[in-house]
Amino acid sequence: MPTVERIRAGIIGMGVGSLYAASLKSIRPYYPELPEVDLVCVATDDQETAITAKTHFGFERHTTDYHQLLQSEDINVVIITTPNHLHHEMLTAALETDKAIYMDKPLAHNLSQARELYAKAQELDRDAQMVFEFRYCPALIYAHQLIQQGRLGDLYAYRTQYYRSSYINPEKSLRWKGQLSKSGGGVLMDYAPHLIDQALWLVGRPDRVSAAKKTFIQSRPEAKGSENWIPVETEDHITVLSDGPNGCLGTIEAGRLIQGAVNEMEVEVYGSQGSLKWNLMDPNYLYVAGSGMETSEPGWHRIPTVQNYPDSTLGNKDLPIGMMRFHIACLADFLRRSIEGDRYDPGLVQGLAVQAVIDAAYRSTETATWEEVPEAIT
Repeated sequence: MPTVERIRAGIIGMGVGSLYAASLKSIRPYYPELPEVDLVCVATDDQETAITAKTHFGFERHTTDYHQLLQSEDINVVIITTPNHLHHEMLTAALETDKAIYMDKPLAHNLSQARELYAKAQELDRDAQMVFEFRYCPALIYAHQLIQQGRLGDLYAYRTQYYRSSYINPEKSLRWKGQLSKSGGGVLMDYAPHLIDQALWLVGRPDRVSAAKKTFIQSRPEAKGSENWIPVETEDHITVLSDGPNGCLGTIEAGRLIQGAVNEMEVEVYGSQGSLKWNLMDPNYLYVAGSGMETSEPGWHRIPTVQNYPDSTLGNKDLPIGMMRFHIACLADFLRRSIEGDRYDPGLVQGLAVQAVIDAAYRSTETATWEEVPEAIT
């Protein structure tokens, strides 16, 4: 992205896009060294939604044609946050511009499309930052540091899970998330990309995976309030076992029908010299055992990580944190890298790596055998 005095942002999609809009409006108080952010245009395929978003967030204009947004010369940042089947065409079009791109997960509908997008980006000498916001949680940043420093020793095992009760009501419509042609899959394409990225970031790329999936609610209303019920084509729950690297065993599990789980993400890593664990519902603390802790007493030690962002100027480092703060930090890092011309991390390479694990897991659900995780870049 060329040198800019102001960030002029356009957002395509206004589901989770509303969270990104709110985060963009909150960046400057935390990171005043970044340019001012203007919300210029929102693009959705629904006129009413577009008008509501414009009014609520103060966008300068709205459109139902995302091409108009991409062609706008007064926009230098674009955020793509649409149903999965639209990612390929929209990111392809965005790569043809000079705009900095913030790309929601998953990268694409499948591994083939993801590889096409990566090849296109390489051809154009372009990249995009993936929205893996949990990398910007201070507790997980600290966990990553401990592992990189060898404080856990040889890694034996890890466990990541993301449980929610979002669709526990059988009369709630899944909309496009229940249609295979639009989603590419269920919770493995929805919740699990975050878990897979964490596993790749913390532990490394698995050599092979074995997976099983289940759809417990077989049909749902076609839309909210509809009397027309349609088959659910995507999984409600998935469990993925992973083997490697270096013999480290892992479990990745996601479910959208878990009673009692509001937003229950857990990360655990176990090694020869220490262990660590973290829970999204208890986000201010990283729990550590062993790992050269000052005391030799057994058991878990609760380390407060709260809002320990060394590059943020707003708020004391001891203020409790929330998920919105992860998004603000993730977006701020994206804007900083875009302005300074630094490599995105996580970028398309990381998005492609996650897609390779997803591809192997889905193949395993069909073959009922261990499947090798393909090299992401061929």
